[in-house]
This record gives sequence, structure tokens and C-alpha cells, in this order.
Amino acid sequence: MPETEKSRNPGPDSAPAAPRGLRQRWLLNAGLLVVIGLLAWLVLHRSSQEKDIAGPPLTTLAAETISQLRIERPDHAAIALEKTGTQWTLTAPVRARANPFNVESLLRILTAPGETRFPAGGQDLAKFGLDRPRSRVHYGDTEIAFGSLHPLNNRIYVLHGNEIVLIPAHYLASAIYLYTNFIDSRLFEEQRKITAIKLPDFTLTQQDGAWRKQPPDKQLTSDRLNGFAAEWQNARALGVEKYSGREILDRIEISSVRDNKTEKLVLGILAYKPDFVLYRRDENLEYHFTEDTGKRLLSISPQ
Repeated sequence: MPETEKSRNPGPDSAPAAPRGLRQRWLLNAGLLVVIGLLAWLVLHRSSQEKDIAGPPLTTLAAETISQLRIERPDHAAIALEKTGTQWTLTAPVRARANPFNVESLLRILTAPGETRFPAGGQDLAKFGLDRPRSRVHYGDTEIAFGSLHPLNNRIYVLHGNEIVLIPAHYLASAIYLYTNFIDSRLFEEQRKITAIKLPDFTLTQQDGAWRKQPPDKQLTSDRLNGFAAEWQNARALGVEKYSGREILDRIEISSVRDNKTEKLVLGILAYKPDFVLYRRDENLEYHFTEDTGKRLLSISPQ
């Protein structure tokens, strides 16, 4: 039989194919186990590192006493944050609601463990990268400057007061965030409760605690309407930026209640793809979502 015919009609010689497939799957599973084991080791290693350097806290400041934060980095605009009551606000380089998680990360630097510390007086600061710090974080009148990484372990030199201290390197992350990292990604403030959503193709209104669509659609259940309204209420952007000045393609009107006052917001649609982008004129900010999220926010189906 010609060889091409054999390939079209495999005979007994093809029997080993199944074991080879099993071997491939076994190798894949083994590889996954190795990756999982490596990740587990990294977690345990980092935890052990933290325990090994569990020295006194970098400062004696309590996070709750801080009401002003400022980050200064070479070739970057300064970032300023202020606390009013319990709420943080980004005040520079733009004004915006602050991301509470990233502010908290910045405050945790105050209590970073520092086992190794020595006086800065008489030291060559350039040796520790502290002659030109990569970041200076101001907590009110207190400054913490970040220098270079230790050559042998995952720690970084910082200058606080008159001391040079080695702390875990991961504390650097929040000290070099871009200002956009400190903007709250929620489209709406937690205190703002939506009562109506007027979209280009239909309107959703809350009446007597129930959501109703105009024009009506009998296929839509109350649970589906509630879920759609909840997705708007809890919408979080992938990124938030200062308004770029792009043309507004369409508008969405949001009626809401905040502090017992009825308010109306007008959102501008700046793009549908590759990102769905909404513009809040009152904040002068644009919120970037995925294209799929945009489709879910603009249309509602029975499922």
C-alpha cells in the first residue's frame, strides 16, 4: 500500500500515539507542579525574609496622625495628597478622589522593619544612592528618601532623619507610583447612590425600590435589571487619567443621591474601542474600561 494511503488509514503501527499523548500530558502536569512549587517557595522565602529582618519600625509615626503626603521624584511632577476627616484626596498634579489602598501602601512605609541602621553623619551618601534619591516621600514634616538596592539581598537603603536604614525593597513600589495610581478607579463615589441611568438607547429608573426600563422589555427580570444597575453603581476603571480633550461622541445622564441631595451627572463617551472611555466633566477625568465592559454598560439582554 502506498505510504500516503497508510497515512490516511492508520493501522496498528499508530498505536503508540495514545501513550505519547499521555506522556505529554504527564509532562505538562509535572511542569505545572514545578511552577506551583516554585511560587510557594517564593512566598515562603519572602515571609522568612520579613521575619529575618523584623527589626524596629523605620519611624515612630502613627499612620492615623498623617494628613498630608507628598512624593518628589526626579523628572516627575510632585504628587500631593491630603486627608479630610477619613477621606484622602489627590491634590497635585491633578485633583481627584484618592485610591485608599495605594495611600495605605504609602503609609505602611512608616512602620517598615529596619534591622540594619547606622548614623548618616560622615557617610558618603552616594555609596547608598542617597545623594540623589530616586524618591522622597514627605509625611507632613518628616521625609524618607529612597536610595539604591543592597547588592546582596532584597533590601533598599533609605534615609530617615539622621539615619541610614535597610528596609525590604518592596516598600519602594508605592514611593515611585505614577500619580494615576493614586486616583480612585471607582467611577462613582461610595456615598453616591444612582437612581436613574439615561443611556443612548434606553433609560433605567428606580421607582419604589425597583428598577424599570423604558422602553419596557418583558423578557427582562427584576434580577437582571438590578444586576445591570449594580454594575453601573460599582463600575471600576482599569485606569483613570486627566481629560485628554477628545471629542465627546455621545452622552449618558446619571441621576443620583448624595448627602440627601439629588444630583445629576453627565458622562461623555469618548471612545467605544479598543477601550471604552467615559469622561466625568465635574472631575475633568476620563475613565478607561475594556471594550467588553463598555458593551455590558450600554446594553442589557435577558441573560
